[in-house]
Amino acid sequence: MPWYLILGVVVVLGIVALTTHLLLARVNKRGWVYYRTPTAPKGSSAGLLEEIYQPASAHVVDQHALEDSLKDQSESGDPETPGRPPLADS
Repeated sequence: MPWYLILGVVVVLGIVALTTHLLLARVNKRGWVYYRTPTAPKGSSAGLLEEIYQPASAHVVDQHALEDSLKDQSESGDPETPGRPPLADS
């Protein structure tokens, strides 16, 4: 086998691997798959049994969701309470 054919195969495989990595990273960011995260986010995996035996976990999940939404609001510039203008810094 000529050396340039082997080099071409290695380059093509590298491009395919990089493209696959970038595609999976984008899909992971959207939350469709868990590619580079160690575990899936904790949530409704056990459902009702988890709420019965560990009721605090539901509050933790709700608090994280609230903090994420407030962070998104503050980054977007929307006022925290609808109908009220944001406070001006002195």
